[in-house]
Amino acid sequence: MKKLLSTLIVLFYFISYAQFPGDHSPYQSIAVPAAPALPNYGASVIDNSEPDPIQITRITEAYHYVDGNGDPQIWYPTHEYSKTQVWNADQTLYKILSWKVYDANTYQEVQYISDASLYPCYWSNTNPDLIWSFKENGDIKKHFVSTNTTQTVGTITNAAGNAYEYVKLGPGEGNIDKNDHYVALVGKDGLDMDVIIYDLQNLQTVYRKKFVGCWQNGGGSFPYYVDWVSISQSGNYVVIMWEHNHTSQANPYVENGQSHYGVEVFNAMNMQYQNRIIDYGNHGDLGYATDGDEVLVQFYGHQQDGVYMYKLNGSGATTILQNHDFGIDGHISCRNINRPGWAYITNADAAQSGQLVAVKLDDTGTVEYFGHHFSSNTSYDQSPMATASPNGDMICFKSDFGTGPNTNPSVVYSFIANLNQPLSIENKQTVSIKIFPNPANDFVRIQSVANIQNISIYNITGQMVKTLKALNTKNIKIDAKNFAKGLYIFKFLTDHGIVTQKINLK
Repeated sequence: MKKLLSTLIVLFYFISYAQFPGDHSPYQSIAVPAAPALPNYGASVIDNSEPDPIQITRITEAYHYVDGNGDPQIWYPTHEYSKTQVWNADQTLYKILSWKVYDANTYQEVQYISDASLYPCYWSNTNPDLIWSFKENGDIKKHFVSTNTTQTVGTITNAAGNAYEYVKLGPGEGNIDKNDHYVALVGKDGLDMDVIIYDLQNLQTVYRKKFVGCWQNGGGSFPYYVDWVSISQSGNYVVIMWEHNHTSQANPYVENGQSHYGVEVFNAMNMQYQNRIIDYGNHGDLGYATDGDEVLVQFYGHQQDGVYMYKLNGSGATTILQNHDFGIDGHISCRNINRPGWAYITNADAAQSGQLVAVKLDDTGTVEYFGHHFSSNTSYDQSPMATASPNGDMICFKSDFGTGPNTNPSVVYSFIANLNQPLSIENKQTVSIKIFPNPANDFVRIQSVANIQNISIYNITGQMVKTLKALNTKNIKIDAKNFAKGLYIFKFLTDHGIVTQKINLK
């Protein structure tokens, strides 16, 4: 009963306070508008081409350094992948690679992850302070952001107690279950592949299943016959996507007389084969349908172009989006674990609208538009690879913002897209704020009844030109000498709500 009550409270919180674009059905292909100017780090632009305006904020910047030869270099750090969570459990922090942690409200660096041996690492789904790391040598680590400390809490070994040559999560596309209870890892044991079910709560191996000869390539760091292995969000299933370039119905991987290809589902506790949900696997992720059944959502299914979902219990397949915009050039994220029933789709190809949408996991075709990614998508690094936040109200994606073609290194940044808060001042204001003089020349004074936390300043086209954060004051003076002449909209986040005001700068 306590667990049910807790779940209902969490759901009420997200339904009540998370801001989502309006539902629109069916999907519409909206051509890419002219790209706005590339926003500065921490600044935003508005995509007004969608049914609901979407705010796009840049959250990474180029990193300049000097290499071992003394030559200056530049690196464009971005988030990792559509199936790797960017935000922590309560969305107060975000992580770029296994490198740095940032404040999700101010976009300022909180921590340089000093333990370089954490790569690769993943946010806990339940503890906002915890990062898990799964090392190739079999070590399992916990890193606590608040104290910047790391503990090695376990080590994966083979059945004989010896070290694996490699241990990988996924590899690359796996995840922990939503309760931080179980994870599925793969271990290289000679030419064989072990699937290892590990209990993160009790720090012990639950089950180990060997696929003889599945690694095949004696020097390879990835299994020859497998694309990825992952636990499902509930922890009840293990899903294996077999490498379709090496396996098929005509040429399967055979294990003890059992043919393996496509996407197959196993019982997580004993790795007993359950069913094959599709003969051909593609870019996809594991989530929940609106009816509560766990599903794989992927591009390219039983009707080819489009987005499809397949129930892990083998009870059926559903066409989610049937449109030429959604072929195979894109990615799918179901990292919105606190908003089940939706998948977040990247349409990577600008020639096919280049949109970012959330789609409801039923047969209604209901979508929400999260704007365009504006990426030239001329290199793998510039592929948008959008991933959803835990409560699904934001997505993080990569883009060069139309500055292509490909360069070395590829120019690319990470951005956050979310529903833009209305800038209209016609609504009744609940907090009294005075802004003067108006019109203004050199400076603007602001007086408020409630504490002002953040101020966002937009020009008349909706582009954010300045933001002030963590103010915690009722009185502030803003230097306006460097602003171009024109009408501006000031949006104030106060302790008592959001207020907007217009002011003319001359």
